Parts: sequence; C-alpha cells; structure tokens
Amino acid sequence: MSKAERTRTALRATALKHFVADGFEAASVPAIAAEVGVTERTFYRHFATKDEVLFADLTEGLAWFRQAIRARPVSEDLISSVLESLGSAPTDPRLLVEIARLRRELLSPERIERVFRDRQAAMARELRQLLGDRGVAELDAAVRAEALAGAVFAAVAVWSEEPDPDL
Repeated sequence: MSKAERTRTALRATALKHFVADGFEAASVPAIAAEVGVTERTFYRHFATKDEVLFADLTEGLAWFRQAIRARPVSEDLISSVLESLGSAPTDPRLLVEIARLRRELLSPERIERVFRDRQAAMARELRQLLGDRGVAELDAAVRAEALAGAVFAAVAVWSEEPDPDL
C-alpha cells in the first residue's frame, strides 16, 4: 500500500470514529486531520467533503468494479458477470455494515439517495461502454445497462436499510 493509500485509509477510519463520537455535522475536519498527523488540506485532497467519507465504498468500489467486470469472459451473460464481479469485492463486509449504519443514522435519506443515483449512473455508463465494446447495439446496451444498474442499486438501497452482515 502506498503512502497516499495509507493516509486515505487512516483519514477515513478516523473520520468514521469522529462521526460516531461527535455526530456527522459536529465532526471537525481539522480535528480528524490533526489526529492522523496531516493538514486539513491533505484531508481535502483525499475527500472533497465529509459525505464522501461515508460513500468511499461506493466510489472506490466502482473503480474496482470496472476492472472486475472487464475481466469476466465475453461469453458470460451480463447479469452473471455483474453478480460475479460484485461477489468478489475486496471490501470487508463488516466495514460495509458499519458504514451503512452510519449513513442511515447520520445522513438524510435524500442525501443518501443523491449519491446512490450518481453511482448508479456511473455503473450504467460503465456497463453501457462494456456492452458497446462487445458489439451490442447502442439502444440495447443502454437499456440493459440502465436496467441492471438500477437493479443493483435498488438492492443496495434495500440492503442499506437493514444490512445483513452474512451477505
């Protein structure tokens, strides 16, 4: 792990701790940065906002998802490719459960929905590109990509309401 990755990981862990202890709104970016031993500016190099800390699993996960789905066999149907890619996620499920709990407790449903919609759109774009690269007609690729990304994020939204750590 690079120094930047270690710093980002430490900032995220410390921020989550502060969110729990102080509440999301009261958690101080300068205090989080100081505890990690970096400047406030360094925090903002890694996370544009405090919200981003609570959604890093989705934003970072999509970069990882892009690689995982492109590694799937071209002959495999898209649903199977997506499920296999999602199922092999390198994220600790316990951390995902805790982050889902924090999002539910600290953020409004509207705030969560905005980020989920943005990430859903990003996943749909990636799937559309993948299908286009595989020779699927543009309209068919768009419909399939939107339907599948919608289904994935509907499942994420439902799971986030009552996360099952055994999934």
